[in-house]
Amino acid sequence: MNAAHLHLILTHFPPVLSLIAAGAAVVGFLRKRADLVSIALWLLVVIGAMVPVVYMAGDRAADQIGRVDGVQQDAIAPHERAGTISLVASAAIGALAAAALVWARRRANIPGGIRIILAAAALALAVVIGWTANLGGAIHHPEIEQH
Repeated sequence: MNAAHLHLILTHFPPVLSLIAAGAAVVGFLRKRADLVSIALWLLVVIGAMVPVVYMAGDRAADQIGRVDGVQQDAIAPHERAGTISLVASAAIGALAAAALVWARRRANIPGGIRIILAAAALALAVVIGWTANLGGAIHHPEIEQH
């Protein structure tokens, strides 16, 4: 297995987990369900820990992919830029989620304002990661017509 293969395997997790986290955060906030908010927070922490690994594998994969037929070279740079944004966003939101988990453990309840911020952050992260994944698909998926 090389870096490109590892990157392709790992890239599927953050988009799916971010959608689940966003859904759990929003439903947890709206229905005042602490268990769903907790699930969302843990998922955001996992995403925050996983995206750096995906990013590093992607950085190494970029060196290898230039030698592959059918690769859209002009699609690599936009994906890399989006990946950097996803990296920063996932790290920041993952840290925020970890802090909220510590808060909840010590005080037993996360204030409503913080839950709104976390739900909005989870939704924003899902959008950013989805955007990054979409741009990555343009690199070497001729079956996907992108305009």
